[in-house]
Amino acid sequence: MIARRCFLTLTRLDDPARHREYNAWHQLDHLPENLALPGVLWGDRWVRSPDCAPFVTGEEAAAGYQYAVMYWFRDPVERAVQEWAELNQRAVWWGRRPELAYTHRRPVGFLTPALAHSAAAALVSSDVVPMRPHRGVHLTVSRLAAPGSAPAVSWMARYERELVPALLGVPAVAGVSSYSFHSSGAGFGSASGADDSGLLVRLVHLEGDPVEAMPALRRAAPGWDRSSNQERVLFASPMRAIAPWRWDWFEATDG
Repeated sequence: MIARRCFLTLTRLDDPARHREYNAWHQLDHLPENLALPGVLWGDRWVRSPDCAPFVTGEEAAAGYQYAVMYWFRDPVERAVQEWAELNQRAVWWGRRPELAYTHRRPVGFLTPALAHSAAAALVSSDVVPMRPHRGVHLTVSRLAAPGSAPAVSWMARYERELVPALLGVPAVAGVSSYSFHSSGAGFGSASGADDSGLLVRLVHLEGDPVEAMPALRRAAPGWDRSSNQERVLFASPMRAIAPWRWDWFEATDG
């Protein structure tokens, strides 16, 4: 895999009047500065627009996260992460972190790529899928009940050998990837630096409309976005790719 580490955070805004301001800052200022770093392979962000709400599941579904931001880092990965962290701090000194005053951030943490597959119709390698244009993703953040145990291995084998192929067979799907916990995001707003070795993140990259794809995804892989005896789903939702200057999802609702 080209990407050696990733970082994921979820964000919520309580004031619907600030969404345009937030998206303009992130998409036109913050994200380009990050993508210019030599160690950042890719960065992307998605929105859980109001029409995604009926398909949100998990123990933290009520937390109302509206955005997800994810970065992929290349080797030498420790240097890449350090430079990325330093840029975030420099942005404070530059006075270019206005969102800190009105956002609630929940860093999921640093992640290690575990597996990645591309759909045959996508015609690209699994490494390229995150960078391929897409219309959105389905994001799942979960926790294995007993990581390292025989039941956990059996569950992940089923995911890899049954659920992933089923998802890849859905025409809207371009690729499927999963990521295991590497280290805490405590330095980026997390309330705890505790180890979380059972944390699992799954991404389904979609070239079809994320909301319209949900019935087909659930038919293909029943229960894939819901808790089981071996996996507690914390947050699962379809999320839309964010197009520049199209930031009006929450203007008629608080989302």
